[in-house]
Amino acid sequence: MVIKMKDEDLFKKIDAIVCDYEKEIISLAKNLVKIPSENIVPDGFEKKAQEFLYYKLKDTKYLDLDMFTPLEVKEIIDHPAYFKGRNYKDRPNVVGKIKGKSDSKSIIFSSHMDTVTRNPLPWKENDPFSGKIEDGNLYGRGSLDMKGQIASTFILLKIVSDLNIELDGSLIVESVVDEENAGSNGTLASRLRGYNADIAIVPEPSMLSVCPACKGGKVYKVVTEGKAGTGYGGEELINPAYGLGALMRSISDYYDYINSNANPSGFFYKGEKKPREVILDKVQIGDLSPGGNITIPGKAWFSIFIQSLPGYSEQDLDNEFSSFILNVAKNDKKFLANMPKITGITRYLWPFETNPDHPSIPLIKESFEGFSGQSPKVEGAKFACDGFIFHKYFNTPTIIFGPRGGNAHAQDEFVKVGDLILLTKIFLYVVLKWCGGKIN
Repeated sequence: MVIKMKDEDLFKKIDAIVCDYEKEIISLAKNLVKIPSENIVPDGFEKKAQEFLYYKLKDTKYLDLDMFTPLEVKEIIDHPAYFKGRNYKDRPNVVGKIKGKSDSKSIIFSSHMDTVTRNPLPWKENDPFSGKIEDGNLYGRGSLDMKGQIASTFILLKIVSDLNIELDGSLIVESVVDEENAGSNGTLASRLRGYNADIAIVPEPSMLSVCPACKGGKVYKVVTEGKAGTGYGGEELINPAYGLGALMRSISDYYDYINSNANPSGFFYKGEKKPREVILDKVQIGDLSPGGNITIPGKAWFSIFIQSLPGYSEQDLDNEFSSFILNVAKNDKKFLANMPKITGITRYLWPFETNPDHPSIPLIKESFEGFSGQSPKVEGAKFACDGFIFHKYFNTPTIIFGPRGGNAHAQDEFVKVGDLILLTKIFLYVVLKWCGGKIN
């Protein structure tokens, strides 16, 4: 159904409607931030926040509301996208669906409730779960990544219900578990349970850029082995720390190498000067427990996250990184008892790119311009996320589009409150245009 009103009138109507829900959006976002839902592999603690969300919406008319854990979906364990090793006890997804009148185009908004841990501590400005608003920013772990967006999208269900807006196509909004730390099984579970649509919008914090493409990546662990001891008896020992140090020093060369040879094949990353990020995030050498022995350790290791671009397979990335590290090791054997061991310790987050001509892209731009008076950037996202589950395994065109903020995965994380309100306006317009709907 085509909306029977001028777009200018529709923008004004939506602006007034969302204004009435502004306090509710902010309140929901604040309350979710106040409930810790940390992902501490292999466990996760999303249950309380998910239950809060579920009971907030359970009496909404016309709404089919579902809450289930990933392992309640029997097919998931045998699916090629399933990543083993996670515990899903008390980790439910929450999905809300308002069924359309016909088989017209449907849409899904997908966010995740889990967050990284509250670390690093202490936070400088606010408590990790304060939910404090200051200078237009909502602070707290998960405010930007991505509880604010859960509030912005789940309120769409309430607006459509409260105003008796009839949609031709179905509207689905979900809050999944286990996205962080390269999880994505929560996202997979919802797809296998049947919650699929013609377009997926993932409101990860894109800083208000419309992102039809997403980077991929994988975490690797590199281990060097030595010969432990003190050498007091004249033994010839090898300290693996020196070998590890040589490999770690080479990472800056690796970063330069992969970015000088990136040659992005996709449409949305062309022209980006250094499109691939490398994050060396953990290092361990020896016994770190209090009072640990003074001795040359037997092994040392570091872990590293390496981004990939559309067109890179997992095998491509594995070969590229291992070849580089092994080549460095061959040229620095004096520090190594054996060649380093390189293993992938997370799933591969596949990069993806939606067709640049997909009609959802100009629709989101049109909505953005109508409410902000500005034209958004259309570019590839700077990060990897669970959107690949939609795109690669369920053939669903996927757009990443979310708010501005700062300090995701760091101290004093925050999201701009005004952007949460803006997103609700933009998304409501997109729902009405995409699904076909009429405001009575």
